[in-house]
Amino acid sequence: MENEVDRQNKAYEDQMLKTSLAKKSHQTDILRQVAERDRTMRRDLQEVMYEERAAKLAEIEFQRRIKTEMDNNKNMLDTWKSTINQH
Repeated sequence: MENEVDRQNKAYEDQMLKTSLAKKSHQTDILRQVAERDRTMRRDLQEVMYEERAAKLAEIEFQRRIKTEMDNNKNMLDTWKSTINQH
């Protein structure tokens, strides 16, 4: 009888150990998935940030070129007007 109790206790301990290992393995898998999702989200946010920055820089450059062209046109027009007024 005592041997049977020892055997059942051993079987119970083995089962608890297997259950504990399975839970730890599952927890590790979940943590790995969460970490991967976080890395993916950070990478996606960083890509969006880079795209927005590139678009903003392109807009600034475009506005600078427009201003330069407008200044050049104004100077050309002022020069033209001054030559006409001299004659």
